[in-house]
Amino acid sequence: MPSNRMQELGTAVRVERRRRQLSQAAVAAATGVSREWLSRLENGAPRLEADKVLQVLDFLGVAVVRPEEHPTRADIAKAQKVAWSMELEAQPLTEEGFQKVLRKVVQHRLTRSTA
Repeated sequence: MPSNRMQELGTAVRVERRRRQLSQAAVAAATGVSREWLSRLENGAPRLEADKVLQVLDFLGVAVVRPEEHPTRADIAKAQKVAWSMELEAQPLTEEGFQKVLRKVVQHRLTRSTA
């Protein structure tokens, strides 16, 4: 994985850890790594043990996706239209629900592009 991708991965780990209001020490203890190792991961160190990286990602629920699986602006716009339609029908979407709709929009785009 190129260094800039490791930087992105580290940033995602840090953002999710902070979102959950967890300290580095708490995540490190829960995943069997040292706080220093976790700090290296969050700072994008290019050479870390894959099994430990996967343990941390799994614990925090951070998914790694291929670049083409990232939502495009068009995907987000479609998902927002679906969410807006659902709101009109008195079915408000939570953030988790919106993310589920967005994943389905991306999946549909990928399926169409391979057909």
